[in-house]
Amino acid sequence: MKTEETTIDKIEERLWQLVLLAVVVILFLALALIALTFLGLFGKSEFIILSNNAYRYSIFMAILVLLFCGYMIVCQRKLIQLSRAFFKEKEAAATLGQDVKTLSSLLEVSSSINSQQKLSDILDIITREMLTCFQADQSSLMLLDKKSKLLETKAASGEGHEFTKDALIPMGKSIAGRVVESGKPLLLNGRVDPANFPGTEEKDRRISSAMSVPLKIGEENIGVLNVNIVDRDRTFSETDLQLISIFANNAAVAIHNSTLLEKKDEHIRLETIFEQFHSPRVAQELTKKLDAQDQPTEMRAKLEMTILFADIRGFTTVMALLKLEDIMDFLDEFYNAMTKTVFNNDGSIDKFIGDEVMAFFGGPVPLENSSESGVKAAMEMLASFQALKEKFPKNSPYFEDLGIGIGVTTGEVFVGNVGSRRHYDYTVIGSAVNLARRMCSYAESNQILATKKTLTNISGMVSSEFVENVSFKGIPEPVDIYKITSV
Repeated sequence: MKTEETTIDKIEERLWQLVLLAVVVILFLALALIALTFLGLFGKSEFIILSNNAYRYSIFMAILVLLFCGYMIVCQRKLIQLSRAFFKEKEAAATLGQDVKTLSSLLEVSSSINSQQKLSDILDIITREMLTCFQADQSSLMLLDKKSKLLETKAASGEGHEFTKDALIPMGKSIAGRVVESGKPLLLNGRVDPANFPGTEEKDRRISSAMSVPLKIGEENIGVLNVNIVDRDRTFSETDLQLISIFANNAAVAIHNSTLLEKKDEHIRLETIFEQFHSPRVAQELTKKLDAQDQPTEMRAKLEMTILFADIRGFTTVMALLKLEDIMDFLDEFYNAMTKTVFNNDGSIDKFIGDEVMAFFGGPVPLENSSESGVKAAMEMLASFQALKEKFPKNSPYFEDLGIGIGVTTGEVFVGNVGSRRHYDYTVIGSAVNLARRMCSYAESNQILATKKTLTNISGMVSSEFVENVSFKGIPEPVDIYKITSV
């Protein structure tokens, strides 16, 4: 722009010089003609006529000179106007050409990110290509955590991008926080006053120009895209801001779609995992609850539930006498039978511990009577195990020596995810869990032991006999235990 203004000034100066030169020449010729007339160089007759009209002639010549000068000045002004218009059109054409080039680049980037499915790839492409599209030095993309209201840098490119990785900005703070809070794009040229944007950090290098635009899905802001020019005279224009704002809308859609796809894949993966340990109804409920939680470890509840432990008796002795292949085949059949029994009664398999099974009933989907489901599952386990024993002696008679002991308790426990964000288990914790395991160990072969509370909840459903009052390790008070004799 400065170069073009200098060029126009030079043209205007040159035109003025030509006008003055023309005026000087005309004045010189006019004065010369008048002088020659008065000196009588044209002859006697002409001298007499001209001498009589010398005064009028001089006035006439002066008027001609003034008219010519005025004409030259008007032409000069028109030439200056045309020159200025020419340079403006040239500047507009150059700007339009750059805008078209930028828009074409943005369309290519939009096509590229829409063809990607992995969120990290989309974010990297966006920040990297913004440098090329807008001839910028820095670019970063931040996404908003809805729960914490914090913006976190998910991708960055250009100078100093390594220092912005994983940066956290509260909503409403700094430039990015202000943009995502207001939902309006922002163009800043020159040094930013930190007082206008509380939370803005002082930079070692001066940001000459910056654009910060929100990533929006409808009226919802999901993040912000930042592009900077560092230590240069060039600045972004309002047109640049409009172009990047249009692109940001498309980028937000691509990010949103990729996020939904990842959530869908995670949903399917979790449901597949849950179905290995829970009935289909419980697995679906667990997946829904986990989808609604940002932190898996927060999906917990305090419920009254029924806990069941089942353990094979004599298995350690038999293992030393059997082939490893026969042992593994038997365990596979045992786990399948126990899992089917638990699922049929709307329970969940917590874990397999060697030849031991832990299951729980009454969560996360509440049951009308968790004790009834737990006791039914225990009795069906006993029947399934007897059928399994009858099948395997064909391979080895040692299987006939096996039995199963089962302990069932009912009490208040914590149920939910326990662990870290990367690895967690859905399990139950509480004194009722410890008691069920102690009772399982105390049970004789092919015996089901239950607490008084469990039997009270299923009054009349089964027959039972009092065994004794037992003090278990880790349990503060002695417990009355009963064995279930029949339906």
